[in-house]
Amino acid sequence: MPELPEVETVVRQLRQKVLRKKIDLVEVFDSKVVDARLQQEEPFSFQKISRRGKYIIMKFDSDRYLLTHLRMTGHFHYVPKVVPKFVPKVNGNKSFQNFLVAVFHFKKGGFLTHNSVRKFGTMRIVGREQLEDLESFLGLEPLGLSSEEFIEQVKQTPSAIIKSKLLDQKCIAGIGNIYAQEALYHAGINPAKKINQISNQKLAQLNEELQKVLRAAINNNGTTVNNYSHIDGEGGFQNFLAVYHQKACPKNHSLRKINIGGRSTYFCQSCQR
Repeated sequence: MPELPEVETVVRQLRQKVLRKKIDLVEVFDSKVVDARLQQEEPFSFQKISRRGKYIIMKFDSDRYLLTHLRMTGHFHYVPKVVPKFVPKVNGNKSFQNFLVAVFHFKKGGFLTHNSVRKFGTMRIVGREQLEDLESFLGLEPLGLSSEEFIEQVKQTPSAIIKSKLLDQKCIAGIGNIYAQEALYHAGINPAKKINQISNQKLAQLNEELQKVLRAAINNNGTTVNNYSHIDGEGGFQNFLAVYHQKACPKNHSLRKINIGGRSTYFCQSCQR
């Protein structure tokens, strides 16, 4: 599932490619994934595009929003103009026509598609009140979080497993399985440890390493391991992973794979105590 760096990458690309462009036609091919009411909004443009946790928020001209969650296999594809026989590629030999659930046509030409392979994602029109409900449900944003704020947040449940707490979207929003494992490795913390077994100094280091990992992943357009692709192609952070789906850590120690909260977890018994 796309995590904060992947969603942030897509948000930044959407701002560059579709922000304030007039959309005069929307085709919805699967109303279970994409809100069919979009066809009643025409014409419209997105005045602001932002991220909250793993959600993409696209603001209409009015005080309403298109709330998108990509889930495991959702992605966008942008075609600036229609060119005969032009078939842009996504994930190798798949074009924008594969797994198509919606197309946004721009008044001045070109279009944006939303594609969903397994159709777990959602794209729904919401109002201000629903957006505020989401805001209150999600935890703190990790980027720019002070050590004091981070420690106070995770220590609200001291007996929780640290890795599970990092994945709790009500605690800190946007972190998933990949970046939790990477940050815990760089901080030298065993992912199975309870929070009350970790010193404040180590938790502060974890906060620092988490932000470093997230920013590095954003700079590399996210991590493509299975299905993730951003608008312009694949991410590049998979080339810098320390432990996630690896056989050995950067110090060449063999890694152990365990299950925490139903999620596969790789860690180094030598480096992570």
